Amino acid sequence: MSQAAAHRSLNGKAVEVHTLQRPHLMLTVMLLSVFMAVANIFIVNVATPSIQQGLHSDFFGVQFVISAYTLAYAVALIIGGRIGDRFGRKKLLLVGVAGFTISSLLCGLSSGVDMLTAIRVVQGLSAAMISPQILSLIQAQYAPEQRGKIFGLYGATQGLAASTGQLIGGLLLYWNPWGLEWRMVFFFSVPIGLLLLCIIPFIAESKETVQSKPDWFGAVLIAVGLFLLVYPLVQGQKEGWPLALIISLLLSVPVLALFVWVQKRLLHRNDDPLMNVNLFRQRGFRIGMLVVFVLMSSQASFFLITAYLFQIGLGFSPLKAGAVILPMGLGYFIASLFSSRVTYKIGPHVLTVGSVLTAAGYLSLALTVRGTGISPDIYVWFPALAVVGIGQGFIAAPLTNVVLSKVNKQDIGSASGILTTGMQVAYAIGIALIGIVWLNSLNYNANEASIQTELQLRQQWSVYAPLTKEQSEAALSKFRLCYPEMINAHSSVSPGCTSDDSTAEKMFMDGVRQANARSYTASFIFCLYVLAAYTAFLLPLSLKLARRN
Repeated sequence: MSQAAAHRSLNGKAVEVHTLQRPHLMLTVMLLSVFMAVANIFIVNVATPSIQQGLHSDFFGVQFVISAYTLAYAVALIIGGRIGDRFGRKKLLLVGVAGFTISSLLCGLSSGVDMLTAIRVVQGLSAAMISPQILSLIQAQYAPEQRGKIFGLYGATQGLAASTGQLIGGLLLYWNPWGLEWRMVFFFSVPIGLLLLCIIPFIAESKETVQSKPDWFGAVLIAVGLFLLVYPLVQGQKEGWPLALIISLLLSVPVLALFVWVQKRLLHRNDDPLMNVNLFRQRGFRIGMLVVFVLMSSQASFFLITAYLFQIGLGFSPLKAGAVILPMGLGYFIASLFSSRVTYKIGPHVLTVGSVLTAAGYLSLALTVRGTGISPDIYVWFPALAVVGIGQGFIAAPLTNVVLSKVNKQDIGSASGILTTGMQVAYAIGIALIGIVWLNSLNYNANEASIQTELQLRQQWSVYAPLTKEQSEAALSKFRLCYPEMINAHSSVSPGCTSDDSTAEKMFMDGVRQANARSYTASFIFCLYVLAAYTAFLLPLSLKLARRN
């Protein structure tokens, strides 16, 4: 049994607060749920090249696999919180975990990228049922003096999931039980979900005593607006920016403007909108949202291009790719743990420190990669990767509290929901934008990479005996024609580029691997310079945010 008392939730409405006899059970549910949802993002990220190859897809299809999840998560997040407040947070948590578990199973059983993308939408909607219930349960089930510690564990769990997710994904792909390959990264969530489904019925229920009606029309408007915005950004490069996609991109502006107008009308009538857009009138909140957008979009961009550089460009196994990125994850985790102490000493300027480290880390990594080139000696990257992770940890962990401290107390609940939604929207847009930069850079570097590789192979043609000089020249000619086409098509070797002669085929494939290493590394360096310049905007933003009273 539990004892009930009246307290206030973050949105200022009365909730029934329970003093639990099984606090450890509640904590287990919350932390396992957070770990499952966050780790899924990073585990899937390291598997993107394997998913592309396994489903015979292209880069654009894999972009949608990631973006579909984050967009669905973002759009449904606030609605998920409202439904939980209305019908019971434990009930919605149970529904969310069940949906996430089933959709994870179905993702692993997908037979094509379109099917996988559709199920990822369901998985994102399910995750949106989980996250707001956890935050609300912390408010409802723990006394104010206990919440600081619980929120600290919540943040540390997110950091742990982010830091170990890519390594877990690499281990699953390396282990490859029963030959499941990329499917195992989705099946990983199934046993965790089943365990949670066994525990959740034993935790206490809570819901608002004053209930509000969800803004379904607002949810539809923002979903349509974001789809019209993100779909052209992902698909435009592939289809050559046809008129239909340009119109879609332009239509996103009036649709999102209509969403803002509808939200203002609801506020004017004292109804509950999906999003309190008046918060953007508060300068501190606007600046905080810009910090969120730059941080999350750059983070999403980096993880995507890193997975492709390591696995396709440098030919690393997923396990090695996950291990190489581990210093960044550990830096992020350690910075998250110590961010509260640093904040206590220097206040919101912890964001300034994180901003400097993040931009400097990207620049340092670009210079380091430029120095190592296509050399397999990538251990010298570790310090720069750790700096990036520490910088991001010093921003991400305290950011929500810093931003919420700048808004009016009665708006804290709405502000926290918008912040969380903004993180997911930024993640999806970051994936779309870096795709444009990455693919254009690959196309630009493909010819130079093929020329350098051809010269190297011509000098080594005797290694490919019994090929004659004429046969090796024919294989090189085919490579010279096919490689740029492969990069432009963003696909694997086309049937017309294969050879019946095994030695000639070996020469051709060696050329593809060497050219990939050159073109992917050069493109990665360019993208790092872009990210360093982009994240440099975090510094003036964080300084402005720190100065706000």
